[in-house]
Amino acid sequence: MALGSTAKIALGTLGAAALVGVGTTGLIYSLTDAPDPAQFVVEVGQAPTVTIDDPQDVLSPEDEARMLRDAERLDHPAVVKQLHYLVFATNHENVFDSVEEYVRDAYPELIGNAENDDDRFADGTAIIGVGLDPRQAFAYYGDDVAAELQVDYGQRDEEVLDAMEPGVRDGNIPAGLFAAAKTAFDVEAAEEYGLDKANGDRGGWAFGGGAGAAGATAAVGVAVGLSRQSRRRKLEQAREDYKAVTGEYAALSGRLDEVDIRASSLSSAFADAEMRKQWAEVRDRFLGYHETVSGAGGIGDIDMTNDKQVLKNSKKLRDAAESVEHVSNAEDNINRIFNIENGDATTRRTSLTDLREDVMEARVGVKNDRLSYELGQLLERINWLDSNPTAPNFMDEFVRVLGDYRLLLDQVKKEEFSDVKEYEPLHRPAIYERDYYYPGYISYVSMSSWHDSNVRAHEDAQSSSSTRPGVSSSGFSASGSSSSF
Repeated sequence: MALGSTAKIALGTLGAAALVGVGTTGLIYSLTDAPDPAQFVVEVGQAPTVTIDDPQDVLSPEDEARMLRDAERLDHPAVVKQLHYLVFATNHENVFDSVEEYVRDAYPELIGNAENDDDRFADGTAIIGVGLDPRQAFAYYGDDVAAELQVDYGQRDEEVLDAMEPGVRDGNIPAGLFAAAKTAFDVEAAEEYGLDKANGDRGGWAFGGGAGAAGATAAVGVAVGLSRQSRRRKLEQAREDYKAVTGEYAALSGRLDEVDIRASSLSSAFADAEMRKQWAEVRDRFLGYHETVSGAGGIGDIDMTNDKQVLKNSKKLRDAAESVEHVSNAEDNINRIFNIENGDATTRRTSLTDLREDVMEARVGVKNDRLSYELGQLLERINWLDSNPTAPNFMDEFVRVLGDYRLLLDQVKKEEFSDVKEYEPLHRPAIYERDYYYPGYISYVSMSSWHDSNVRAHEDAQSSSSTRPGVSSSGFSASGSSSSF
């Protein structure tokens, strides 16, 4: 069948794109420095101290003697200072809970590393073992060990546990644990893994560059469309920022002294040093924009009908608008706290309503009966405050309620939200943010949303691996992983 001219042009374009892609891949690969193998050399040193921990007497004396003899045949990476073999007859479903409990009780010195993290294992540590009911193979490490031997979750950890499982599955625990330690401490394998990964990353950059060149040749129209869309969004944002700055900066400047006086006058437990520091930083940054906003050649002189000028000044506009937004939020938060301190019944009731709703969400969400009961008791105290907003002891009781709720939420985080690794830190709102309530306070709703994000990240990680990262129900975590067998 004869091809029309449009089809011929399309095929020709695709062929040219393919040639461009191949050529570009080779060029990028040749211009990218090859990884230096010296970067991945694992230093060899003295043999680590070997300890066999068998709290439930699973191993025979002969087993333990064999394990000590076999350990002499392991490679000796200098980073490993102590190797603990650990065997459980019975253990938690998450075997890392059992590991944490045992180590805290028997070897508290193994908790805490050189970075002063008291929720990680000590540097130089390797803990390799098995739980028999339910059946779980595990290997956990100090962060320095995992980094040098490339055995953290998502690295060679699966190879380590795969090496263990045939032996322990057949009841030959000494053989299984030795095979795992041999794989983990394999200096050559660790070096090759690091180098191969670096080369793979280099190849990925080259392939990506080549594919990008081919894609650009074949799909330039799409790229142009996306560029125009991005440009349009940037213009819209810049014009919104200009409106916010020119419309609000002068008015906020006129109120700034009053807000500053109110911030300084706060005297309750809400007005801690961190809150005052945050306000001072926001205030000073805002004042620093005076010339940018009002001076010659500043934001007021931008020709907002000229797209080129708008785009050129878009970052300046965004920064100034963010400063205006921060001061506006801080003003609202400071005024709210000021009104509560000074007996404004309406503001007090509004704040209590927000607090009550969050406590009710927490009470519905928690699974622990004790926590649910204590949250119910807290609700009764909030209801009393709501009925007595002008009581002489209102502020003292309100501060106590908030303090008790913070402690309860700490327990909720520990007992309800520590089932997965913290893939992102829990954000604590600052005085200049819209969701700020009181110093150090994080709402249950925010905490629950943060936990949901961690669960999604954990599920994504789990879907790509058969191993489970080292995270206990208490929130303690470690490099390495476990797997069922």
